[in-house]
Amino acid sequence: MPLYQTGALKGNDETMSTTIDYRQRLLDEISGLSPRELEKIYRAVVFLKEEFMASGEARYYTESWTQAEQEATEAYRQGGLKRYTEVDEMLDDILSETES
Repeated sequence: MPLYQTGALKGNDETMSTTIDYRQRLLDEISGLSPRELEKIYRAVVFLKEEFMASGEARYYTESWTQAEQEATEAYRQGGLKRYTEVDEMLDDILSETES
């Protein structure tokens, strides 16, 4: 089981190093979850792995990226996208949607 070395931590006068077993921490976090909750966690992990851990431009060729790009293109064609005159206006709109 791989252990991961973190950066050095200062303690008293000596420097200590901490090792964290992330696999065990993940298993501890998901113990006791229902099958439906486990499925959600699984889907989130797969999404994050595909979208954010793919090397180079590989993420642009994942199924989820291609589907999202097609949906965005279709929404643009149908005029279903909001238009903003400045970035601050867009940010305000996004933040107001997340607060609801």
